Amino acid sequence: MHTDETHTTESPAVVDKTDARAGSREGVVRWVLLISLILAIAALTVIWVTGALTQDDVESQGTATGRIEAQNENREDLAEQADLVAPDSNAVPAAE
Repeated sequence: MHTDETHTTESPAVVDKTDARAGSREGVVRWVLLISLILAIAALTVIWVTGALTQDDVESQGTATGRIEAQNENREDLAEQADLVAPDSNAVPAAE
């Protein structure tokens, strides 16, 4: 505890609120934190939305929905290729 020669132990030193706080109560830090939080949320939202809008076919396979769509497209492509390669079962064999 700070001792002061003008005060005795019977009458302790009286310190006002500003001196005890060693600062002011302007609330500037709250505003800085609030504004920086809003700016960070806005920046991350812009990054996320522009990334989603510029996503091509290969990147879309990174999601579950994209993988399912890619598998369905691959099955359709394979079925079309099999139809082109496989002989038609209803065709009449050529006479020799």
